[in-house]
Amino acid sequence: MAAGARAMRTQSNASQYASRGDWKRRLTEQQRATLIEWHRIGAWTTGKIPVLLAIWYGCALLAIRIDSLWVRLPCWIVVGFTLHGIAIFMHEGAHRTLFRSLWPNRIVGFLCGLPVFFACSSYRATHLLHHRYENSARDPDNLEANVRNPRIRAAVYYAWLIVGIVAYILLVTATGPFRARRREEKIACVVEPLLIIAFYTVLLTLAWHYEFGDMLMNGWGWAVPFTILIANVRGLAEHTQLWPGDPADPMRATRSLVSNPVVSFFFNNQNYHLEHHLFPAIPWNNLPNIHRLMQPLYAEREAAVVKGYLEWFRCVWHFGPNRSVSYRNKRAYPAP
Repeated sequence: MAAGARAMRTQSNASQYASRGDWKRRLTEQQRATLIEWHRIGAWTTGKIPVLLAIWYGCALLAIRIDSLWVRLPCWIVVGFTLHGIAIFMHEGAHRTLFRSLWPNRIVGFLCGLPVFFACSSYRATHLLHHRYENSARDPDNLEANVRNPRIRAAVYYAWLIVGIVAYILLVTATGPFRARRREEKIACVVEPLLIIAFYTVLLTLAWHYEFGDMLMNGWGWAVPFTILIANVRGLAEHTQLWPGDPADPMRATRSLVSNPVVSFFFNNQNYHLEHHLFPAIPWNNLPNIHRLMQPLYAEREAAVVKGYLEWFRCVWHFGPNRSVSYRNKRAYPAP
């Protein structure tokens, strides 16, 4: 009898997974061909990295040379957004969508994570589990599943706005060698954090010895808190107050926030996060195209798409962090 119950549960889970993936069968042949074309890596896919570095350099130079908070504060905020954008290229390297070969993705991913203390291989070990089990009990990034008590969950939620990404980096770094699947990945999860520690040990030692600590802080250090705040907000906005499930409904398992061109630029279109989860192998620069392509299906399935981050803040304010939310016409409503 127990075996029969297990068989029924297995059959039920299989039918759930089939129904969750039925949206793929709704795509036309032309849409499929277009999506295949969007998998191509173009010049802008990686060419944007020097652009972000140039913005960082320009703002850092202003903040270093002009001793005025009215100049430095805006520069630190822009550098904060820029560092966040560079870190998203670490995310792209983890997905191996920057280059066709493994090692360039690994090297550039590591370098892009370096300014924000993020080891690309450690991140990849956790992030691939997040994609595989998105918004289910096995998703390591699922706040609802990992913190059962609603009051504690609410406390963690609001604390995450301040310290979330710092805690996440420490957790990802500590668990990376255990979550990575292959031997070489496990080794990389040990080596990369050690390289980051070595780099900052040398950098800070040189800054103390040659007395350029003030320059380092104005051009980078004082911008890092803004990067942390941006990453914390983005993480909560994309992955909380969503319909849970095992498996989760892919149209409601993560959230897209359409926002504006400035946010999309510095977020490398990762505000189109639902699109990224539906097609994780497509480079960042084609995510807005996917958003337009999927509009009819989004409307039919009431996908988790909102107008922007202000709309998400409205949800948090009105419904609280423990409520799931439904969507119609890019507006959020409390789930029944």
